[in-house]
Amino acid sequence: MRYIFNPVNAVETLPKKKSVAYIPQYHRFEIIHKTKSRMENNMQPSHSNKRLKKGQVKIEFSPKLITSWGGTAALFSRYFDKIGFRELVEKIYPVQEYSNNSTGVYSKLVSLFISVLNGGTKFSHINYMENGIKIFERCFGVKRLVKSSTGITRYWNKYNRRSLTETLLQNISQHFLRPLLDYANIERDTLRFDSTVITRYGNQEGAKKGYNPAKRGRPSNHPQLAFLGSGYTVNFWNRSGNTRSANGIVEFYAQTRGFIRDIEIERVLADSGYYDREFILKLEEDGIEYVIAVPIHQFFQKIVYYQTEWTRVDDGIEVGEFTYSHLNESWGGERRYIVVRQEIQRRPKATGKQLSLFKDEDYGKEYRHSLYITNNNTDTPYDIWCYYRPRANVENIIENLKDGFGLSAYNMKSFWATEAVLMTICLILHNLVTVLIKQVLHTNNKDRKLRTIRMEYLVIPALLGKDGRDDVLRLGLSNPKRQTKFTEALDRLRDLKLTFYCIAVENEEVA
Repeated sequence: MRYIFNPVNAVETLPKKKSVAYIPQYHRFEIIHKTKSRMENNMQPSHSNKRLKKGQVKIEFSPKLITSWGGTAALFSRYFDKIGFRELVEKIYPVQEYSNNSTGVYSKLVSLFISVLNGGTKFSHINYMENGIKIFERCFGVKRLVKSSTGITRYWNKYNRRSLTETLLQNISQHFLRPLLDYANIERDTLRFDSTVITRYGNQEGAKKGYNPAKRGRPSNHPQLAFLGSGYTVNFWNRSGNTRSANGIVEFYAQTRGFIRDIEIERVLADSGYYDREFILKLEEDGIEYVIAVPIHQFFQKIVYYQTEWTRVDDGIEVGEFTYSHLNESWGGERRYIVVRQEIQRRPKATGKQLSLFKDEDYGKEYRHSLYITNNNTDTPYDIWCYYRPRANVENIIENLKDGFGLSAYNMKSFWATEAVLMTICLILHNLVTVLIKQVLHTNNKDRKLRTIRMEYLVIPALLGKDGRDDVLRLGLSNPKRQTKFTEALDRLRDLKLTFYCIAVENEEVA
């Protein structure tokens, strides 16, 4: 498959006498429907004596292989071929299909990924992929792609028990995450934990009423995720909506450490939902530095209110510290707390909470406070706050997963089937796109979201044609700068060194 740029936006000039519809100046459409026999005869137009007015454009349907997602076909077909993704799928997914009539697991994953990359946010959007589906089949080298949502959901419904999703997660860690992180050459990084609420509108398994600030009273799921500071997603658990953030965090943390055991953990960062005694004791037992946000309960509000020593670090920002020992002896002694207060008048967009106990006093109205616990006893309070602040990027990644990758919309009746598909999107597709952004696209903003990448690189009209015996995908880019940018991305993709399990490479090494 070759890729060339067509200066006429991949749309050929229409013959003058082919007229099947008219567009008046004020956007009134008259579409003349053709019979099946006429479409088979290259869609010859019906004879009409009407003359087009000035500004009118003829409309007709073309049987040629055209797609509006030429960038997706060009970039990701080469990307998957380069990294040996087909062979990787055969090793990762415990449920395989061997029927001669089956499209195969690789074909189903490609169909799902293409739908997500092209803006699909639910399984039913796969039904609209039929436009240009032949182009994707040629580019990705598959016999046929799935054209209906039932073809996809039927496969994921086979993940109907916990043992299958646990096997899938272990396979992703062993055969995908470890080679990926080795390629990224990450020796030391921060480990960040967060959870998110996904509202459900049906009777899916695990959809329970719990904390849901956006849709109060509606059932939801409450998945838990782990990220590296470099932007990679390294673990995912689906959970019921009635679980708290720290539920199962000790086991989740231990499993995540096993997934990234070759990376030295610089420190653990987490929001106030993870202010949990067992979690903190586990981190201290492992000798891991942590900075965790603390909910400002009433007894903490009193301590902050009577705090007298503050250090000004910027206009309207002051930091302080104190030690506190819980009455519960199981906490095991005093710990260091860092408090940050920001003056609302000077910083109206400041984060933090006002002290509800003192809301009627001037102090309660003047400041917003943030509180953190840490086992770092050497650095200044301001340094500790600076260590924690990059954790906010986790919120951006989760927003990208929801808006760009459809994390909040892809769900099934089965709880474990939902976990399997969301695990695939978060741990595989999101990380592959992250590598593409960092290593191939070379964007100025390394945290650029998929929606922006989609408009810049994926939404490109294309026409599949022939050049002798070779298939040629003609991309409709008329801007020379965009042509150069896309060509350079393809060149960097060709030089990409990331390779997973690839039979061809292994055979060459044996030879």
